Amino acid sequence: MQEKDKIGKILEDYNDVFADIYNTLVFHKEYLAEENLRDGPTESIYKAASGRLAGQQRDILKCYMENCLSIVSLGTENQVTIDAAMTVRIMGYDYSEYRRMLQQKQPIRPVITIVLNFSDRRWNKPKSLFGMMNIPAELKKYVQNYKIKVYDIAFLEDEVIDRFTSDFRIIARFFKDKRLNRNTTLYDDRTPIRHVEEVLQFISIFSRDKRYEQAYTEKIKEKIAKGEEIYMCYIADEIEKKGIERGRKEGMEKGMEKGMKKGMEKGMEKGLSALVASLKPFMTDFQQLYQAVIKNEIYQNVTQAQVKKYY
Repeated sequence: MQEKDKIGKILEDYNDVFADIYNTLVFHKEYLAEENLRDGPTESIYKAASGRLAGQQRDILKCYMENCLSIVSLGTENQVTIDAAMTVRIMGYDYSEYRRMLQQKQPIRPVITIVLNFSDRRWNKPKSLFGMMNIPAELKKYVQNYKIKVYDIAFLEDEVIDRFTSDFRIIARFFKDKRLNRNTTLYDDRTPIRHVEEVLQFISIFSRDKRYEQAYTEKIKEKIAKGEEIYMCYIADEIEKKGIERGRKEGMEKGMEKGMKKGMEKGMEKGLSALVASLKPFMTDFQQLYQAVIKNEIYQNVTQAQVKKYY
């Protein structure tokens, strides 16, 4: 979980991604300009009830500047589990930022924090202070009802996902496809990836599929170094090539190990099985997968029935 949290922070800390998240989910328009964002403090120290100093760490905090003045503090908190105490946690983070302004004798400015829920379940815990307590009706008017904004990334509508202009579009699409347990539609997206390594690390960690991270090959790095745009279809090609190489290697090694025709046939079958398993998540239907398989000279003569056995 800590590794997931770390990777999420790395990608979202880029100003273009951070601004895109807020503009799309919160403001519903191009309100924030990425060049006006500055990194804010994510750690605060306070004196606990015991009298000892304690600290708390939040995920990301940005200060938004206009005319050289900071006008608002904006934060995001990533969740891969649903926390019933999230409202109080956000209160603590926001209070820490207000306290810092007072300590530094700065003008008080708004603090906004949103929660990004990356789990495959809708947020079903309280989003307000009142939701966390059983408060008598006669006391409600005396108690401030702190509320939080939570966005369920895996449940975003397609039209919302399409409004993202940064790499976060790829992340949102990935989580929705993952929740629906469907073959990913990422490879139809023609939006250039700006932060290629971070996006592939993000998907690799959350999907527990190392092929994405391994797709960050020297060929992809060379394209980036030359200033070429990278699309998810390029990543699919790299994964497909690795799948073919894996199938060829496993099949041939198995055949050579047996040293006879029967052993070769078993090796080829094992290789075909591995190849189909590697390609299947990235194909929209069987025919597309079959055409990818027979592109390889070792398997160019296999029948659809042979391939379908492992589909």
